[in-house]
Amino acid sequence: MNETHFDTLVLGGGAMGSATALQLARRGQRVGVLEQFSIGHEFGSSTGYSRIIRRAYFEHPDYVPLVDRAYSLWRELEKESSEALLTITGIVEMGSAAGTLLKGSLLSCEQHEIPHERLSAEAIRARYPQFAIPEWMEGVWQADAGILAVERCVVTQARMARQLGATIFENTPVLGIQCEAEEGVVLETPRGTYSADNLVVCAGAWAGKLLADLNLPLVVTRQAQGFYKPKDPRAFELGAFPCWLAELPGHNYYGFPMFGVRAIKIAHHGGGDLTQADNVDRNFRADDDRLLRDFMKEYLPAANGELMFGKICLYTNTPDADFIVDAHPVLPRVWMAAGFSGHGFKFAPAIGEALADLVLDGSTKLPISRFSLARLGYVAGD
Repeated sequence: MNETHFDTLVLGGGAMGSATALQLARRGQRVGVLEQFSIGHEFGSSTGYSRIIRRAYFEHPDYVPLVDRAYSLWRELEKESSEALLTITGIVEMGSAAGTLLKGSLLSCEQHEIPHERLSAEAIRARYPQFAIPEWMEGVWQADAGILAVERCVVTQARMARQLGATIFENTPVLGIQCEAEEGVVLETPRGTYSADNLVVCAGAWAGKLLADLNLPLVVTRQAQGFYKPKDPRAFELGAFPCWLAELPGHNYYGFPMFGVRAIKIAHHGGGDLTQADNVDRNFRADDDRLLRDFMKEYLPAANGELMFGKICLYTNTPDADFIVDAHPVLPRVWMAAGFSGHGFKFAPAIGEALADLVLDGSTKLPISRFSLARLGYVAGD
């Protein structure tokens, strides 16, 4: 048996890559994964202990069936792996009644009959006195939301893929992609050449570089996450405080109860510094701290304590903030998942399932038509 030839190679072992490898291995594929760092590394988009999973999807109602499938797959993975991955906390989403956040969340709730509550500012403050929000803000409460243990999720997907026979090559960066008639897809690495009948590119912030021939409209931004010691830790324990989103004029923030570390996590969604995946300032700077404290001082003063530490993650953004999940328009037997725009992690097992369907069947029943390259002007064969 050729130890460097596979049925399918997956380029990238992060959230989407490990999920895809797991789905393909479950279906009997001989799978190889090429990961430039170690599994569970901190250099991409999946770091910082926690990610929100939510059904009241303000971005668009089309996402709700896909996130529902992801919920099911995360629970299946918990059962198979004996790992705790998803913790339900509920979520309160706050902003102007006329804003994108509340209007979008309510539209998804209405179209998909998602149980929810509308809350006034007074009701939010009564339920969660940690918030000091003004009267113009309203809220949507959705009880099914929760926290995914982000690094644990990635490591668990990779571990289960390995148990099913997938081979994961860590610290193996890909230098180039070639398609050859006899050998299929060929990947060059410093450790040698790997080939496969099929290739799935799940390279995160490096996708644009590795698929440079397509000139994909992907923009990478540097996003800071701050971890703070609250003045009263008991008020921010799991069960005492939910996940939350807040839309303010020109700014969007989100945060968590204490999870994975004795600190609350708060972050700014979008608007990060433009960067390149190989040249990121990974220091948590004074201006990062200031941006987050600006919110806490006014709207969440009980959390405005000592900074414990900060982390930097990367968003890979498309022009419309929708994902790219599609076949390569030129290279045969090559698929890609990219541009998750800061809200993709929760969907990882469903994206992996969709990609496995595409590789093996050429189509999927999962609702991914929104993520086609055609919307961005790409036509197969160009």
